[in-house]
Amino acid sequence: MDEQDYKNLIAVYQNRFFDSINQNIALEAKELKYRQTIESLNYKIQELEKNLEKPKRSSKTTEDFT
Repeated sequence: MDEQDYKNLIAVYQNRFFDSINQNIALEAKELKYRQTIESLNYKIQELEKNLEKPKRSSKTTEDFT
């Protein structure tokens, strides 16, 4: 290999490295988004479970009395 071959090799390695880093950053951003969505949904589930635990008042209609 001559000097130009090594320069080309280094250039390709640099491009691949930067591409990999960019993909990694993009994946981390997606993961963060999904974690936030999961937290939000867990909070909603907890709120719904709290509402289910509250005793319900029985509403009697006129049909109940006849």
